Amino acid sequence: MKKIPLLFLFVVILAGCTDERMKIRIMNNLPSDRSTEIVEVSFAAIMDKFPQASPGNLVVMNSDGEEIPSQVIYEGGDQPLSLIFQPSVNANSEADYYISEGTPAVYEPKAFGRFVPERMDDYAWENDRIAFRIYGTALIEKDGPSNGIDAWIKRTDKMVIDRWYADYLSGKNTYHDDNGEGCDCYKVGRTLGAGAMAPWINDSLWLGINFESYETLDNGPLRTSFRLKYPPFLVNGVLVTETRTLSLDAGSQLTKIKEEYQGIDTPFHVASGIVKRAEGSPIKLPSETAGIAYRLDGGEGGITYVGALLTTPAVNITENIDHVLIVAEYTPDTPFIYYAGAGWSKWGFNSDQAWTDYLDEFALRIRNPLQVITD
Repeated sequence: MKKIPLLFLFVVILAGCTDERMKIRIMNNLPSDRSTEIVEVSFAAIMDKFPQASPGNLVVMNSDGEEIPSQVIYEGGDQPLSLIFQPSVNANSEADYYISEGTPAVYEPKAFGRFVPERMDDYAWENDRIAFRIYGTALIEKDGPSNGIDAWIKRTDKMVIDRWYADYLSGKNTYHDDNGEGCDCYKVGRTLGAGAMAPWINDSLWLGINFESYETLDNGPLRTSFRLKYPPFLVNGVLVTETRTLSLDAGSQLTKIKEEYQGIDTPFHVASGIVKRAEGSPIKLPSETAGIAYRLDGGEGGITYVGALLTTPAVNITENIDHVLIVAEYTPDTPFIYYAGAGWSKWGFNSDQAWTDYLDEFALRIRNPLQVITD
């Protein structure tokens, strides 16, 4: 019998093996560590690596072999579009992660949202840092129209929406008081509230009314997203319709908002606004940050901080009688993307500077996203 050298046999065995993992390299070009941002890997690229894979049998591991939470994104469709996860990457560095086939663990939700018909058609959403809600048409008869954003400040990383609503509706507690986890102490009324957007034409805001339909697109554990459609409203004598698509990622104080208007065929100005109150005041942001910030003093309830950031240059930052506004140009048939949200002095933001630093850093990361390289 002819003998085969062991080294040759080892090489043959290796040649017949395939890497059963897909390597994902995440690159951070900023001089600060990053651990709360979401990265996305296209599902088409995953299927190229794992042709038999399904959305329910993918696992993400870090370089130490530890599983980390992930989520398949559909954006309301039937087919998976991407896989998302939160890497940790040191300043000016890179980190490797791996996707493989397997049974993922059950992850504790860090992002959640739902339609709330039992409370006059609210839509509420939250993550492990903050919560928000926006109003449906059932509320108009009671409180009048409002398409602003309401902020619920939190000091717990647990999901609270379902419990707060249940306690409120049963009379056990009211979420307008802080019962140890936070509260809804932000008043919206007929305003843009905590950063909603409206057309800004002839130095006037043209406010829509409450949303008339919704669609939940994705819902945790790392991202919740949904789409709202609004009935036609008058803008400078023209009927306009509005669609808002909102998404909130785990770890973020700010909701990503995509605005789409139809009815006006030429470019016009829009404005994201923060309602002004007697107990509040604007906070100045660095000139390179296209955003607005505001503090609302609640006495012993602490300070609620609110902010909005554009992803395009601002045309102007101004005020009217009710709002601090950041104005931008809207191009028809082109979605306009920006961010709006809030924070609390009792959970992470103990000074005006802490809030403006957060917004400034958030804007810097928008301009310099983590780079994803698949292998």
